[in-house]
Amino acid sequence: MQDLDRQIQEEELFLRLGWFIRLRWAFLASLATIVLLTTLVFKIALPVPQIFGVWLVILVYNTALWLYHRFFMAERTPDPRATRTEAHLQIGVDLVALTAMIHFAGGVENPFCFFYLFHAIIGSILLTRAEVWSHGILAYGLFLTVVILEYLEILPHYTLARLYAVPRHQNELFILGVSLSLLVTLFTTIYMSSSVVHSLRARGAELLQTRRMLRKKTEDLEEANRVLQEKQSQLVQSEKLVSLGQLSAGVAHEINNPIQFIQGNMRILSESMETILPILDNHASEYGDFRIARLNYPFFRQHVTTLLTDMTNGAVRIAAIVRDLKKFARMDEGRLDEMVDLNEVVQASVRLVHNKIKRYQIVEDLDTHLPAIPGSSTKLEQVVVANLINAAEALGDNPDGKI
Repeated sequence: MQDLDRQIQEEELFLRLGWFIRLRWAFLASLATIVLLTTLVFKIALPVPQIFGVWLVILVYNTALWLYHRFFMAERTPDPRATRTEAHLQIGVDLVALTAMIHFAGGVENPFCFFYLFHAIIGSILLTRAEVWSHGILAYGLFLTVVILEYLEILPHYTLARLYAVPRHQNELFILGVSLSLLVTLFTTIYMSSSVVHSLRARGAELLQTRRMLRKKTEDLEEANRVLQEKQSQLVQSEKLVSLGQLSAGVAHEINNPIQFIQGNMRILSESMETILPILDNHASEYGDFRIARLNYPFFRQHVTTLLTDMTNGAVRIAAIVRDLKKFARMDEGRLDEMVDLNEVVQASVRLVHNKIKRYQIVEDLDTHLPAIPGSSTKLEQVVVANLINAAEALGDNPDGKI
């Protein structure tokens, strides 16, 4: 919390320095107005050249500070040490200038000596408690120095003739009263203003820490939401696989029996053709050319074996797909002790989703010497099938798609 409070002070200090420069412009304008009213309206004799000299000094260093912030610090990252040094310098120079102004405007007789309170309040806004107290002591010390030097006639006293008939800069009781009043008022102001500002800074630090905690909670919630969306996507994909498995089980069951009949009949037809073809050859040699199923016998004789082989291979392929579907839809997914051929897993998965990926170029890079590993072929097939489906969906209608 202390580090956070310190950080807030440094950031606030840099921002307030520019505000302090703008406030000084207002002070210069007010001072010029007061001097004019005092001399022209109220006819109070003031050492205008000396006051104007102090006014001019304040104008010069405030202009320099304004240019420094406007052109030099605008594109730089503020240095906390340099910023704090500048704050001390600004307040210290202002205290000296204010003390000189009070000296030329009556010294202890000047009712505006309580302008030190404004610097106490400003210091409480900009600096730490210890630094504010040090500037308060400096301000009071400067005031007492001027009062004592005027009392000892080391410094000349500028009398406010219209306010006091008799100069009071050597009246011990008057000096004591004004000095004690300034002391009590100045230090009370420092205590109250620094306490209020410190409390506000503590509240600001708590609010900043709360905001950071809220930001962290928001980031955690966003991360949790992202993970939840990923889990939801995985769940949807799992549900798709479950539905595919259920559908596969039903399709495999419906197709399995007809395929067995077809395979059995194809074997009988192949064996029958081995017997029938010699008879047909003898018939063709005796009676010449004839037609079978609207085909000339020589053409039929040349292609019938290929037709039967293609039909047998097609039935074998359908049987393999049915077998893959049945294996994919098995419910013994908890078993991880079967010896799995990874190449067969890939090939079976490709067969299962052939209709979805057939439009793309499928590149298989399989290691024929890869040994079998213990695991679950069903789970591995689900992984490969899911990736193949995702790849096909990602490729979309890309005619040059490659998986």
